[in-house]
Amino acid sequence: VDVPPAAHMLVVRNDDVPGMIAAVTGVVGEAGINIDDMHLGRSEEGRAALMILATDGPVPEDVQAAIRAVQGVVSVAAL
Repeated sequence: VDVPPAAHMLVVRNDDVPGMIAAVTGVVGEAGINIDDMHLGRSEEGRAALMILATDGPVPEDVQAAIRAVQGVVSVAAL
């Protein structure tokens, strides 16, 4: 995944299944955090995926925890 640097970034590793983008971005949107940019990648086998979001502000720990609680999310890291 080629990603331009941003001040606030969120890296989400997840299972490559339908609905993951909507689930993750829904949590971010409900928290009132604007997504400035988004890049996606997936493994060659099609089982694992990577979602990198650039946001207009930091993503608080409680929002990260809500994303981690989404079924199929493997890990969440704020940069």
